[in-house]
Amino acid sequence: MPSVWGFEKVAGQKPSRTMTGIFTGSVLGVFLVIFLVASQPPNADPRTSWAWLDAIYIISYVKVLVTIVKYAPQLLYNTRNQSTKGWHISQILFDFSGGVLSVAQLGIDSYLQHDWSGITGNPVKLLLGNVSVFYDVLFMGQHYYLYRDQSAIKDEERDPLLERGEDDRTLNQAE
Repeated sequence: MPSVWGFEKVAGQKPSRTMTGIFTGSVLGVFLVIFLVASQPPNADPRTSWAWLDAIYIISYVKVLVTIVKYAPQLLYNTRNQSTKGWHISQILFDFSGGVLSVAQLGIDSYLQHDWSGITGNPVKLLLGNVSVFYDVLFMGQHYYLYRDQSAIKDEERDPLLERGEDDRTLNQAE
């Protein structure tokens, strides 16, 4: 039976122990905090006890962990193959722009409010932006510097679909 996404299951393929541990720990951590928040008396002081905001924080930290982990397989794959062929750099350039703009927004907001604690006051946004920029710089280094000769080989993605470079309008008029 094919999966929902249309990927074929490869025989013997299963998540690594590391990924299973990260997934299990993240889910258990979120459920533990939700349980702690739900078990608080209704009149508990949110400054000294667990609050629903803590559950949101733990979920956001899980997002940072997922972001850190999600880039590693592609980085490792590119390194093992010593090539970025078949993998387009444009998505990384957009991700890099988003990371830079996200961190810049923290800086601009802090500057306008004359309170630099705004940069560290949102650690998840700061971490997400910096992790994205860090990995994107590594990917750009692989694509443009380390493996540029292999990427310069004529890619099938860049071959024109029409033999003579004509567009559909020109072909329809000729018929």
